[in-house]
Amino acid sequence: MNRRFVPKVADGWEGVEREGYVPGETTAVVRHTLVGGRKVSDADPGPQYELRYFSVPSGAVTRLEKHEHEHFVIVGKGVGHAIVGDQVREVREHDVVYVAPMEPHQFVNRGDEPFGFFCIVPALRDFSQRLSPAEIEHLKNSPAGAYVDPDGAPPRVR
Repeated sequence: MNRRFVPKVADGWEGVEREGYVPGETTAVVRHTLVGGRKVSDADPGPQYELRYFSVPSGAVTRLEKHEHEHFVIVGKGVGHAIVGDQVREVREHDVVYVAPMEPHQFVNRGDEPFGFFCIVPALRDFSQRLSPAEIEHLKNSPAGAYVDPDGAPPRVR
């Protein structure tokens, strides 16, 4: 998807398909890929980054995961909790979150309204990884423990 302009419309963005959080599956969390797309090699055409928007309904969470690539999140609307490493912070509209390589992370809608955020990732990147049982246990015993939900979103299926 090599778009230069992506107009916002009532239920998303013009010409942008609504997808599940996990590609090919219907999930409570909805993904909108606004610009770019995943690449298999540097030779693939298109932008070097992918811009996505995730809409997380009340009571829902994104997948608890880690991966080798870094990424940036900008909150678009609502109130949520960002779990990054073993820390948790409340985040609101226009807050920015940086997730370093291999840091466990999850986003939690803590309000009654949808929580939405933009996510910027490299187009050429690895796939997400599940956390080990020891990593999950560590998170449960950390400040993030009250918010983390290891089973809140389906794992990636390849």
